[in-house]
Amino acid sequence: MPDHRSAPPAAGAFAEHYRIDAALSLAGGYALRAGVFRRGVTQWRDEAMFPGLKVILLDGRVESRVEDRKPVVLRGSTLCLAWNPGQAQGADAFEAGVDQRYTMVSLPDTVLGSELGVDAGFFSRLDPQGGVGGPALWHGVAGREARRIADQVRVCRYDGAARSLYLAAKGLELAAVALAQAGRAREEAAAPSQAARELDAAHEARRRLLADLRQAPGLVELARALGVQARKLDHAFKQAFGVSMARCVQEARLLRGRELILNGGLSVSEAAWHVGYGAAHFSVAFRRRFGTPPSALR
Repeated sequence: MPDHRSAPPAAGAFAEHYRIDAALSLAGGYALRAGVFRRGVTQWRDEAMFPGLKVILLDGRVESRVEDRKPVVLRGSTLCLAWNPGQAQGADAFEAGVDQRYTMVSLPDTVLGSELGVDAGFFSRLDPQGGVGGPALWHGVAGREARRIADQVRVCRYDGAARSLYLAAKGLELAAVALAQAGRAREEAAAPSQAARELDAAHEARRRLLADLRQAPGLVELARALGVQARKLDHAFKQAFGVSMARCVQEARLLRGRELILNGGLSVSEAAWHVGYGAAHFSVAFRRRFGTPPSALR
């Protein structure tokens, strides 16, 4: 964010504008600032990243980057987390002529870890590009709760100590909301990969089911072997193949038994044994499936 000290705009540039609606700085590095500014020209400005966490709710237009990574483009009401555990550099290019309304909370890394118990690994998981111990940048559309807190900060009517307490509390509340939203977003982003693992497990389950029709494993046994929950494996199997595991096995057994009788020269009882049925049960299921008893095939 800008330091609000600027030279007069160049010819043809937009008029620059700055306003601070709320500001708070506490011993130890915790700070909150809210306001609006407008750049006269669009240009990249480099600066050392804050040593800790910055939570920013920005309603404007900007490109931002960390170190030499590809810039990210932020438009509209956006919630950002910028984490820096070391000496990283960042840069922003705010679009000229656009009012940039912001609420920003700065939390030193010492406060996050020792006093608030926030695990630094959380930020590495949010932004794998930074690696372990590196800077991280996360952003998402600002939710209603975060926007409400930012509005409350900008229109705070308290004075003196009451104002400081109010702004300090609201800054921590905004940080909590941002961390919660980022955590949910990470879980949702991981969902497709989880679904893919469950789909792979469903295909492997089908392979194992059909590999030994006489002693096909059950759902719970398969789920345990494949490392997924039985309920999720059953759901993934139905999604992949359109039938339950039990129906899949039954169909495969009856088709295989029919083939053994027709082409393998086996008796009904022999075919039933090979596919895991008793003779009587096989005959009932066979008639229900094909409309004729298996003895009619002999």
